[in-house]
Amino acid sequence: MRPLPVLCALTAALSASAAGGPVVVEARSGEPLAAVRDRVRALPEEARRRGVEVVLAPGDYVLAEALRLGERDGGASAEYPVKWRGEKGARIVGGVRVAASRFRPVEDAEVLRRLPESARGKALVADVSAEIPGPLPDFAESFSGEYPTPLVFVNHAFATPALGPNEGLARFLARVDGGRRDDSRRGLFFGGAFVFGDPRPSRWNFESGVWLNGYWTHDWDNASVRAERWGAEGGTNGVMRLAGGVPYGVKSGTWGLKERRFYAFNMIEELDAPGEWWLDRARKLLYLIPPDGGLRDDDEIFVATARRPLVSCDGALAHFAFEGVAFEYSAGDGLRLSGNDVHLRGCRVSCCGGTGVVMKGDANSVSGCEILQTGQCGVRAEGGDRRRLVRAGTSVDGNDIHDFGVVRRTYAPGISVDGCGIDVRCNRIHDAPHSAVIYGGNEHLFESNDVYGVLRETGDAGAFYTGRDWTTQGNVLRFNCVHDLGPGTSDGSGPGDDAVSGENTMGFYFDDCDCGDEVFGNTFRDVARGIMIGGGRDHPVVSNTFVRCNIGLSIDCRGMTWRQWNTPGDGWNLEEKASRLGYTNGVWAARYPRLARIMDDHPREPLYNPVAGNVFVDCREALRLGKEAPMERMAPIAGNTVVRTAAPGAPAAKIDPRVAAGFTVVDEQKGR
Repeated sequence: MRPLPVLCALTAALSASAAGGPVVVEARSGEPLAAVRDRVRALPEEARRRGVEVVLAPGDYVLAEALRLGERDGGASAEYPVKWRGEKGARIVGGVRVAASRFRPVEDAEVLRRLPESARGKALVADVSAEIPGPLPDFAESFSGEYPTPLVFVNHAFATPALGPNEGLARFLARVDGGRRDDSRRGLFFGGAFVFGDPRPSRWNFESGVWLNGYWTHDWDNASVRAERWGAEGGTNGVMRLAGGVPYGVKSGTWGLKERRFYAFNMIEELDAPGEWWLDRARKLLYLIPPDGGLRDDDEIFVATARRPLVSCDGALAHFAFEGVAFEYSAGDGLRLSGNDVHLRGCRVSCCGGTGVVMKGDANSVSGCEILQTGQCGVRAEGGDRRRLVRAGTSVDGNDIHDFGVVRRTYAPGISVDGCGIDVRCNRIHDAPHSAVIYGGNEHLFESNDVYGVLRETGDAGAFYTGRDWTTQGNVLRFNCVHDLGPGTSDGSGPGDDAVSGENTMGFYFDDCDCGDEVFGNTFRDVARGIMIGGGRDHPVVSNTFVRCNIGLSIDCRGMTWRQWNTPGDGWNLEEKASRLGYTNGVWAARYPRLARIMDDHPREPLYNPVAGNVFVDCREALRLGKEAPMERMAPIAGNTVVRTAAPGAPAAKIDPRVAAGFTVVDEQKGR
């Protein structure tokens, strides 16, 4: 006798066959998704050849473990795929819910003593030992990128581990000790100390643990570290000494603001703002300041401990799609999809400690989705064959990606791209501490994306960023709108001089001799520096518009002046990276002939960067060109227009006299 699931599947297949449509497999709310998957696997081959549609009824599908997909779960062809479609309200959920009714007012006298006075009478507590079985790991002395589990989510967003200050970052200027270098761990400095005069640390319990998250030296490097003590040291008051190690040490030199920035977290002494939490890890008591108005029965509080994704699959999956499904609450990634002709359409992915969607393979897509509240990236897409320069044909298009990089504050972009031939089109990417898009590889297209409200707490960074590689050739950035970058700029207030720098955040940043990006028809508005070409070449900048930028475009000569441009060891190894891909012959030499000859063509100079047909409106400086620029070999700079409008306070843009002939000036304030 056939097992019952097979009989059900066979009945569905015969019904679909008779109707001439795909097989429909219906899932009930609360049904284990592994069982739904197995029902699809049990379908007869002749039924699967008509395509399969799994319909998830409204409601939550709670995962005890990751839903794992593989070769048996894909469709027969691109024409007849397997599609999991969610009806409105269908949600795949990880983590464990803690009912709001479980929380009670704090009555423990010792806990009340440690709480800020403003939190007494507001803080609630619940025993979550049933939701978090087994021992919890201790916090490391220092870490970055992953907050120690569990993660806590309240009402579809990360809850905040009790921190101070509640808004912005604390700052310090005076360094006492930069830290001692650990030669066995490259770039890591242990210890270090600085002066912090705020009396707040006098309440902190350093024995039970105080952790600080900060930008200790560079505006693009962020790390968490345990603080050893605070107080008088060597005749200086208010010295904060670190116990663990941080990259680059404490205030060891940076470009941008001189003040360094940090916040303290994971302390009950700082539990004072709505949405903050603290966990007594030994007793597994979860303390929470409820949202304004108090907890309601329908408030969602989830804890997540497992780093696994909600959905994972191996590279053999093909002809498969999720449509209209919500994915929520994971300490790891949301979905890790690997295969060919795999699609995520019209879905919502949120509250993931890792990356929202990881998509690997060819002919895949992430489209029409909302991806938000991710600890790391929004979407990471990889595909194609760089060595043979074969395009992936994958696309990331029409998505709303925001509030990412919640845990990993740097190098966790809204969209990360690597490989060859991936299209990123018509996405809205906004509200995050660091970059919107970071990419490497070849032949990618970035088109018609709307980017704003990023780079909110970082510097020496770009909304679109790539760098330190000659071989990232053939990429096109066109018709994108990049605006209102930096801290406090999402209201349209412009870059100003306060930002993590008046010149230190960029719209497009081609860093450290990056090569081969075509820039056409983009708009940069209220951006500190529109485009930064950091010593590289083959970047035609044509027909772009720069509005109210401190600097419209920069081309510097760092390859000519920085010794590490091609040195081994601690250098950029540009030639070595290119040699690994066989850049002097075969398809690489045919596709990129100037790259193939670069070592015989002034390799340290920023050549072949034509600047033409651009318009600079109310910018303080149009083009900043490195003083070492080899003018006799530079690409043409011609046909550009500088406009000073009649708006009050509009600046008259500075123009480098060496290239003044390449600019026409229109000054609407003259003659007023």
